[in-house]
Amino acid sequence: MLYNFLKIIFKLALRVFFKEYKVINKTEIPSDGPLIVVSNHPSTFMDPIIVASLLKQDARFIAKGTLFNSVFKDWAMRNIMKSIPVYRKQDNPGKQLNNDAIFEQCFLFLEGKGTLIIFPEGTSINERKLQDIKTGTARIALGTEARNNFQLGTKILSIGINYSDAPMFRSDVWINVEELIHVSDYKEEYAKNDRQAVRLLTEKIRSNLEKNLIITDDEQEDQFIKNVEVIYKNELVSHFSLDPKLHGFTITKGIEEAVNHFEELDKTWVQNLQQKVADYMLRLKNNKLEDRFLARDKSKEKSVFTDSILRVFFLVLGFPFYIYGLITNIIPYHLSGRIAEEMTNDEEYLGPLKMTAGIFVYSIFYGFLIYLFGHYIAKGEWWWTICFLASLPIAGFFAMLYYQRLQNLKIHWRLISIFYKEPDLMGELFAARKSIIKDLDWAKEQYLSN
Repeated sequence: MLYNFLKIIFKLALRVFFKEYKVINKTEIPSDGPLIVVSNHPSTFMDPIIVASLLKQDARFIAKGTLFNSVFKDWAMRNIMKSIPVYRKQDNPGKQLNNDAIFEQCFLFLEGKGTLIIFPEGTSINERKLQDIKTGTARIALGTEARNNFQLGTKILSIGINYSDAPMFRSDVWINVEELIHVSDYKEEYAKNDRQAVRLLTEKIRSNLEKNLIITDDEQEDQFIKNVEVIYKNELVSHFSLDPKLHGFTITKGIEEAVNHFEELDKTWVQNLQQKVADYMLRLKNNKLEDRFLARDKSKEKSVFTDSILRVFFLVLGFPFYIYGLITNIIPYHLSGRIAEEMTNDEEYLGPLKMTAGIFVYSIFYGFLIYLFGHYIAKGEWWWTICFLASLPIAGFFAMLYYQRLQNLKIHWRLISIFYKEPDLMGELFAARKSIIKDLDWAKEQYLSN
C-alpha cells in the first residue's frame, strides 16, 4: 500500500523535477510478469524511481547488500523499496559469498509472475558510459526458465536512461524502451552449453542498452558532443525536419555516432575541431555570451533589438506575478536544495534527494500558506482557498520563467553593447562560428554519404 502511494507521489514529482521527461516506446512495457527490467545506472536513487514509475505492476529491486546494513535501512529497503539484497565481492573483500538463497528467491518470485528490476552494471556512476554488464541477470532469467522447461515465458525489458544533468532541477531526461528479449529463444543454446547461453544473453542485454544510450569515451569527448549539440542542433532539426522535443535523443545519438565514425577515420581532424569548438565556447563564456544569441546574421541585429524591447515589455507586465511567485515559492525551493546538499556531496544522490526533500518541504510550506489564507483571508470560503492553492505552483513556474527571461535580456543587451563597442570582437566570434558550421556541414555530408 505504501509502495503504491509513494509511486503515485514520485510520478508527479518526476514531472515537476524534470523539464523534459520523455518516454520512447512506452507501449513495449508489459503490465505483468514474469519480467526482468534492466537499466543503466547513472544515478543511484533516481534510476529506480524512474523505472518503477513506468510500470503498472508492483516490482522488486535487486539492490546491493550495503544498502541493508542497519536495522532501519534493512526494513526500509525490504518493505518500502521492495528490494532483495545481493552481496558483491567488492563490498565484502576477503569473504566467501553465497548468493544461492537470493537466486532461489528470484526464481520463485518470477515463477509467481513477478517483475524484477535489475541494474546489471552492478554500480552507479554519473557518467555517460555503460559499465561492464554482470552475468547475474542472464543467470536468473535462464535459471528460472530452465527450472520450468523454458515454458514460463520470462521476458527481459531493456530501458536506457539519459540525463542532461541528473542533479539539476528542471533538467531533461530521455527514457528509451527497447523491444522485449524472450528468454525462451535461448533454450537450445542453454541445452548445449549453459555458460555460453549466459554470455550470449548478457551480450544481448548490453547491445539493447547501448543502442538506447549516449555513450562517450571520456569527459573531453562528452563535452565536445554537448558543444556540437549547442551549436549545430538547430541546423540538424532544420535539415531533417525534426521536432526537437520529440527527437532530442535521436539528435544527440546521431552526433555521438558521427563523432565515433570520424575518430576512426581521422582522429587528428576530430581533435582539431574539438579544440576549435572549445576555444569558441570559452570566448563566449569569457564575454558572458551564449551561442544561441549569435545564431543569426549581422544583418538581423535589429531583430535582436526588437526582441529586447518585447522582453522588457513582458518583464514590466509580469513583475507583480514574479514577486508573488517568489514570495510563495523561494523558501521551499532553496530549503529543499539545502537539505539535499547537507545530506550528501555525491552527485549520484543529489538529484533524488532534492526531489524527495521538495515533496515534503513544499507540502508543509504550501499547507501552512493555505491554512493562513483560508483562516485569515478567505475566512472559510473554500472556493477561494482552492484557487489560492492552484495559484501556488503556477506562480512558482512563472517566477522561474521570468528569471530566465531576465537573464536572456541581460545577454541580449550585452550582445548589442559588444556589437557597437567592440565590433572586431563580434566579427571574430561570428567568423569562428561560421568556420565551425562549415566544418560540421562538411562532416554531415560526408557521414550521410557513407
